[in-house]
Amino acid sequence: MSHAVNITLPDGSHRSVPAGTPVRAIAEGISPNLARARALAGLVDGKLVDLAYPLEQDASVRIVTDRSPEALALYRHSTAHLLAAAVTNLFPGAQCGIGPAIDEGFFYDFVVERPFVPEDLEAIEQKMKELASAGSVYERQMWPREEAMAFFAQRGEPLKVQLIEEKTGRPAGSLLLHDQGQGDRSSTSASARTCRRPAS
Repeated sequence: MSHAVNITLPDGSHRSVPAGTPVRAIAEGISPNLARARALAGLVDGKLVDLAYPLEQDASVRIVTDRSPEALALYRHSTAHLLAAAVTNLFPGAQCGIGPAIDEGFFYDFVVERPFVPEDLEAIEQKMKELASAGSVYERQMWPREEAMAFFAQRGEPLKVQLIEEKTGRPAGSLLLHDQGQGDRSSTSASARTCRRPAS
């Protein structure tokens, strides 16, 4: 039987929930509209986490919304992923490097057969809008480091393999984050952002 954990909200109120309850459920408990329309992430004991993050121990929880100070960085991070998805959809041979959010916006490194021209940028922007309106659902999974490296090697993505190899100080059994959407698979670590390849 799952034990209960005590959650403290910003207003000082407390809620007891079963261990493993996702942050999304806390948002739903506050307001269904909050969870459905405005919740972007959560802060658990000051750590930014996604809405699927399981609450395994007593913690303070704040729901991050579109009005929170953290929202802009989250939007930039998600838009970087969207850019990668659009580029790899339009240019199947494109290799993805890193794509972090930065103070001025975000960027993504690509290796492509030829430099992008203005017409390409217009097509990429249009594809981003198309993908954003599709409402695809992505979930976070955990993968062993070695399996993620083998996966990218098999897919012919040497940049991702290199980024994982360059990550130092990680024991052999350490884990990577993994996103999955519409049956497609791609992985990310702290230094290797996800490059999604949505179904055409």
